[in-house]
Formats: sequence, C-alpha cells, structure tokens
Amino acid sequence: MACCCVSGSSRGLGNAHRDLLFLDEFLIPTYTAARAPPSPPPAPRKNTQPCQGTSTGSPSSALDLTGKKRFTAPYMNYIQKDPGAPCSLTEALEYLQVDILGQLMDKDIANHRQPPKNKPHNITVVAMEGCHSFVILDWARPLKDDMVSGYMVHSASYDDVLNNRWAALDSQGTHLAVENLKPNSRYYFKVQAKNVFGLGPVSETLTYVTESDDPLLIERPPGGEPIWIPFSFKYNHAHSGCKGSQYVKRTWYRKFVGVILCNSLRYKIFMGEGLREPFYSIADTSGQGEDHCQFVDSYFDGRTGPVYQSNALPAAQGFYRSHRQEPVRFGTIGRRTPHPFVGWYECGVPIPGKW
Repeated sequence: MACCCVSGSSRGLGNAHRDLLFLDEFLIPTYTAARAPPSPPPAPRKNTQPCQGTSTGSPSSALDLTGKKRFTAPYMNYIQKDPGAPCSLTEALEYLQVDILGQLMDKDIANHRQPPKNKPHNITVVAMEGCHSFVILDWARPLKDDMVSGYMVHSASYDDVLNNRWAALDSQGTHLAVENLKPNSRYYFKVQAKNVFGLGPVSETLTYVTESDDPLLIERPPGGEPIWIPFSFKYNHAHSGCKGSQYVKRTWYRKFVGVILCNSLRYKIFMGEGLREPFYSIADTSGQGEDHCQFVDSYFDGRTGPVYQSNALPAAQGFYRSHRQEPVRFGTIGRRTPHPFVGWYECGVPIPGKW
C-alpha cells in the first residue's frame, strides 16, 4: 500500500507561561483586526461522498490541475478520485492489502539468528490523483527463507539528498504512507528490512515528483501559509475520533482553532477562547460540519464523520453555527439539541504532525 506522507516532529513547549509567550510571538491571526474578512469564496464543492476512486497503473490524465505533467515511472501506480472531493489518506489506504509480518513468519525461521539477507523487492509508489501531500510505498512480502519483523523506510527531499539527510520511518507491515509532502517537489525513497538481530541491505532508490497544489483549495492568509503550533490543549476525549498529535492556530474570529490528528488529512477540529481554557466541539445546525473546513483555511465543504457520535453522548457545551462565514455561538450542543457534531473532518488541507 503506497501513501506519501512525511511526518513532522511534535515538540513540547514547556510550562504554560512559556507556551503563551511562544504562541503570542509566532501565531499570527489569519486576518488582522483592522482587516475585514475577504469576500465569500467561489461556490464550495460538496464532498460528502467517498472518493470512489479506482487504482490504475497510469494517471487518468497526463496533466494535473494546473497543467503540469504528472510524474510517471514503471513502479508508479495512481489512484483516481472525484476531482471535487478532498484528498483522503484513509481512502487511499483502503485500496491496499495489509500484510501483518507476525503472521507471515514461519516458526522455523525464528531459529535464524541473523539480520535479513535480502533487499525489499517489488517496491511501488502509489499516489492519488490531485493529492500532492502524500504517497504510499508498497512492497512485496519477505522471501520465505528470510526472517523480517519490520522495515525502515528512508525518505528525503531533493535538497536533503544533496546533504545526505534521510528521514527514517518505521513500518510493521509491507506498506507505509509518507505524508506532508510539498507540491512540485522531488522526493526519494528506499526501504530496508530489519529484525532483532539488525538491519538488512537497502533497496534501490525510487524517486517521485509531487503534483501541483490545488489553486482553489486553500484560502491563503496574509503572509503565506497558516501557522500551526504543537500545543496540548484541554478537550473532551469522547468528542474526538482522532487520538494523535495536537496543533493550534489563531483565527479571525479572535479564537483559537485546535486540531487532533488521525493523520495529516483527517483530524478533529475544536475551538477555544484561550490556550488555558478548554477547547470545544463545533456543531452544525444545518449539516454535518462540512463548512467547518473554513476553520483550517479550506474552501472545500469537506467530508466528515457521522453524527451518531454526538447523538450517543450526553449533551455538552460547545460552539455552533449554520453556514460558512457565519460567526459561531456558544451553548448546548449534541444529544437532544438541533446542533450535532462529528468526530473527524477531511478538508483536503494537510496539517503537519506525528501520531
């Protein structure tokens, strides 16, 4: 299973006082107080259905959304998706068969007290059309006479290769997603088997060039990209379908948006008045939160989890609204209210993190 994703590292910020100083210095609002919010974006593209893609060796179109030629190679496979749907790493992984190494190891191989002897073979790179931020690396099962308990996947950008700086990611199966890749950038990948006795030989190096960013997807704040800062905020754990790293940023609502990652493209969105205060779910009075992707600077009406989670939980305090661009209100949300909330969102915007 091939999925392209480079995990950023999550760093602690020390005590609460230092947290606030750090965030006040580096977190910039999406819009300054003197600047009014921009005019409404183009009509949003509804994306409440699965991507319903198909896996194929070649892309359905030789060009990406901006007219740039897509990268092709004998080891490349492309997954097609609805052009109007947000990118979903979770959807892409469903196309790949999962092999658990512990189930593949024969009992008699456990007597081989040596590192793996063979290079990983039949490595492919799987990309989803229109999604520059991730790829999935997929490779064949280990040979029958080799004892393999896991793999090290080495990845590097073009500049990192020139400086011999490779990031190493661990995989317990025969695939790994590499996330948070930049658009229009060249990356290199190689795979190495391992067991308790050491590392085996390294595979050949594969290269891949990412597609362009979707020019209609992201609402760019003044000064460039949104700034997400690692920060552990307080929240109701029962409200989140994701359990990974936490990030925060400011918004033009004069509030903080917090996210908890499932992966770089699926996350739970919360909102809080201040960093020392609890962060709350955001409910939707006329939908399932599709327009809440605005809070992570996406024009998409994204995909969301089902509302049954909020219906199964006791009513709680939180924010709610009905439509995009509408300010949020604070009150009772969830069960027995007209304001349901969801456990995760997919907005097409990758948020860095490690989970």
